[in-house]
Amino acid sequence: MNHEGHGRPCFFKFAGLEAAARIIDGQSLKWSSAVEFNDPFDHQAGFRLDIDENAFADLLTASMMRIIFTDVAVGVGASPSFTELLICMRGMRGHFSKEAIQADFQTSSLQVARNITESIASFNEAIRVHLLNSRVLCVTEDVDNVVMWSHYAEQHRGVAFQLGCLPHLDNRLLAAKPVEYTEEFIAFPGAAEYAKHLTGESSIDIAQLVWKIAYTKHRDWAYEREWRVHIPLLDERPSTNVSIYTEPPEIFQAMYLGCRMPSAEREHLISLARARLPTMNIYQAQLASRSFNLEFVSLDGA
Repeated sequence: MNHEGHGRPCFFKFAGLEAAARIIDGQSLKWSSAVEFNDPFDHQAGFRLDIDENAFADLLTASMMRIIFTDVAVGVGASPSFTELLICMRGMRGHFSKEAIQADFQTSSLQVARNITESIASFNEAIRVHLLNSRVLCVTEDVDNVVMWSHYAEQHRGVAFQLGCLPHLDNRLLAAKPVEYTEEFIAFPGAAEYAKHLTGESSIDIAQLVWKIAYTKHRDWAYEREWRVHIPLLDERPSTNVSIYTEPPEIFQAMYLGCRMPSAEREHLISLARARLPTMNIYQAQLASRSFNLEFVSLDGA
């Protein structure tokens, strides 16, 4: 698995009672469909366009003129055939009227600029479809967040699993990336940068920007301290289905039992864990006596 390595030793995954039993029994984790996320913006925000059309047209024309009438370095460009045409014109620039070419380019640039809003809207729709066709594993940095226990562990009746990031296993958690929290959509590249990208003067990693959308949420969700592993489903249509992926037993390092877990379910999960994941540590959550916090007591005699 290719990953940059975040250096974190572990993450935590909250689960209700039924899901917890399934996780233990199968040593597996559920990867969700982004279609069903509780945040309606998640994976569906798109880019924010902050480009003045007239300014963009001028910058696009200027970039084309530089490629032809100077020796500025040129790359592949967003449209290789268009960039090749500009390079070809560079070789014949002594035969052209600079003023006439600039006037023609400006007319074309204005047309491109007038269509840019519609083009980005179409691009955003394509991104939305692409990103929703995926499976996502969501984890968090903290096990003692009282609100996370309420929202994702059946009001403290469920569990939290400690999942180890083990390089020697090259497991999927090593590819996790943090969610960024903000109030605005990700900005599409500025006019100057985008103009140069279209001509080939410079390039923008559009794919990297697109994936960033999948890891960006409104700052109201920041309390979750979320990390994600994202897998695109290239050969399937978007759906609300989930995928269950088996994990190496070693990554299940600990299980934390909610402070409100009924005693019968508590004994069942402990028994199941002892049988299926005997090396996994087990802790019981309880209310702190002097603050609004949770404390965890080892059930392994430690």
